[in-house]
Amino acid sequence: MKDKVVPMIHVPDVRATVDWYQSIGFKVLDTYGNEGDGLSFAILSFGNSQVMFNQGGQSSTAFRRDVDLYVYTEKVDDLYQKLKDRVDVVERPHNTFYGMRELIVRDVNRFWITFGQPSAFGTLMTGVREGNIDLVRIALDSGDLKPDRLTAALITTSAGDKTNDEIVELLKRAGAVAPPEVDIGTLKSYVGKYKTEDGFEINITLNYGKLFAAPGSQEPFTLFAIDSLTFTPIAFEDYGTLTFNVEGGETVGCSIRNGAHETRLKRVM
Repeated sequence: MKDKVVPMIHVPDVRATVDWYQSIGFKVLDTYGNEGDGLSFAILSFGNSQVMFNQGGQSSTAFRRDVDLYVYTEKVDDLYQKLKDRVDVVERPHNTFYGMRELIVRDVNRFWITFGQPSAFGTLMTGVREGNIDLVRIALDSGDLKPDRLTAALITTSAGDKTNDEIVELLKRAGAVAPPEVDIGTLKSYVGKYKTEDGFEINITLNYGKLFAAPGSQEPFTLFAIDSLTFTPIAFEDYGTLTFNVEGGETVGCSIRNGAHETRLKRVM
């Protein structure tokens, strides 16, 4: 048997749990304790994945339980249409900044189940990094890519030692444009540490002529310019923008904007 991890979740009613999971497409592989009205244990599958349910769990009214299930699947939007009137939907299909399109529902015991598939941007970046033209075409044909994400893909495919000219041409035909060039002196003026009043920090560094941002203790990620003051990450979708605040020729702070939410930081180093 190959090594694998199968979650076991303790629930108050195994039979009711099995019935619920069957109703959304899971299959029963095995059950135990069939001699009575209830079940003591069950193994279910969804595609190539499995989950075990055991008796002895407690009911809960919590918004979110201690364990979630994450299910990799396809056609998340179709699944939502199939399930939306039959389950408690926590979040409708949406794209995440880390390249997944996800649907989150709550099961009969209030455990969250996230169904996820690569978003159009996730598919595009995988295709670009692997030089897979078919994946690039699939992503572009989806029509679900913002102009700045096309530019991010163009930067990525042009950054390696071997530029894929066919992918570059596909991206440009789809609307990708090279980002504006910001002179090295301006980029150097942004290097430093920035901090909010409540202690959140972001460190801006410059390497190989590119700006990098490291929020808190996270690893640095690469930024590209939208204009001479505003930058956004290459690798993340809908992560937001970072705009530097320059007064009298000195960089005194920056602001991070994501949708209507704005976080202002003061330069401290």
